[in-house]
Amino acid sequence: MKHSNATELLFNQVIDETPPEIKQEVEWSYSIADKIYEALRRKGLSQKEFARLVGTSEAAVSKWIGGGHNFTLSTLAKISMVLGVDMIKV
Repeated sequence: MKHSNATELLFNQVIDETPPEIKQEVEWSYSIADKIYEALRRKGLSQKEFARLVGTSEAAVSKWIGGGHNFTLSTLAKISMVLGVDMIKV
């Protein structure tokens, strides 16, 4: 499905008007989601198994991997410990 020129212009306008801190938040969120997905794949863990190990629901894990989730430091610490991968570096 091809987007119209007007739709593309509107999309670009919204992107241009998005504050840089929001762009950074979204980039970090999707980077973390990718990191979780790759760690699960490397370890051969299912979302269900990972959810049990972290102490959350499979639906929550699915949302994390989908990107756009606003992670707390507590959640990132649990994920890091279970996967053995630093989710953030300061």
